[in-house]
Amino acid sequence: MSTQKSILILGAGFAGTTVAHLMKGKGFDITVLEYDKVPGGGCRTRWIGGHPYTFGPRIFFSRDDEVNACISSLVKIRQFFTKSYTYVEKDSALYNYPLQYSDLPKMPDYKQIEGELSERKGKTPSVNNFEDYWISAIGPSLYSKFVDDYSKKMWGIESNKNLSAEFEWVNRGTPIRDGDTRLYTDQFQGYPENEDGYNQFFDKALAGVKYIPESKVEYFDWDRRVVHASTGKFEADIIVNTLPVDYLFRLTYGKLQYCGRKFIPFVLPVSQALPDDATWIHYSGNETFTRITEFKKITTHKSPHTLLGMEIPDNQSRYYPVQSYSEKARFQKYQEMFPKNFYSIGRHGSFKYKGIPDAIRDALDVKKQILS
Repeated sequence: MSTQKSILILGAGFAGTTVAHLMKGKGFDITVLEYDKVPGGGCRTRWIGGHPYTFGPRIFFSRDDEVNACISSLVKIRQFFTKSYTYVEKDSALYNYPLQYSDLPKMPDYKQIEGELSERKGKTPSVNNFEDYWISAIGPSLYSKFVDDYSKKMWGIESNKNLSAEFEWVNRGTPIRDGDTRLYTDQFQGYPENEDGYNQFFDKALAGVKYIPESKVEYFDWDRRVVHASTGKFEADIIVNTLPVDYLFRLTYGKLQYCGRKFIPFVLPVSQALPDDATWIHYSGNETFTRITEFKKITTHKSPHTLLGMEIPDNQSRYYPVQSYSEKARFQKYQEMFPKNFYSIGRHGSFKYKGIPDAIRDALDVKKQILS
């Protein structure tokens, strides 16, 4: 009789496929369930009119050497530096984002902004909530231009006071920069060399394990440790979840709040649409969309045409877990239901605003926990 232990992984995005890769050859029987036909989720490269793209820009940013080594073991990452801009409709102007001191004198209300920043000089920003942090850090004028409406769109909320000031974002701690216009300044920034992006990572990570696509997980019977899916019932000694936990646990504490995205890719008959040094532009006003990305800036695809992608917030999908105090408390109640040898990781599984390196770090940590 076999004594080999089993691992069941729910979801084949970065977190799930990385766990599968790391646990191969460690004496486990591994099964991965994925809702889609192919692994990778929003990070998988697809094509339109011959142009490669992902669901939004999926740049790899990391200061973690172990994470860098893990992704580089399966796909070659080239280094490149990306910039982003914000279009401020009330100024009819594009500015660097994160904010730059050099842009402030260009603003029509510069004297007002200068006075507000002077009042705050040397003071520690509030951490009561997201709105209080930004107003106390940069003043109401800059907050109104760059943060207020954009954040409400981004998270699908009515007030930024509902958001926690504890989660990480690109310019936390340095709300206004001086000179370095790169999106991230203190870590490796890159994207796969191959035109199919991260696809090879997912495919190589799943090689040699039992991978079941088009398998929709319906719910988890946590008392009996049985996962019910459209392709059958599954049991395992160890379960690694990367899916939203509310439906997995049958909405016991209600539905967790997410903000979704409608993604619209479109081709333009020009070789380039955005400025030379811009990869994407945020729209911080009352526009219905939050961001437009020019993908050939990321993929280096050669074409006389260019592909842009527009992101429009909606409530029909679940992409961004809303980092409010009430939703974090709801997730904590679900955490208390997790049985032994159940690990819930990644953006959905941990209900945190995470990127690619965070998902890989979660997988590395789970590997250590399982093997210990």
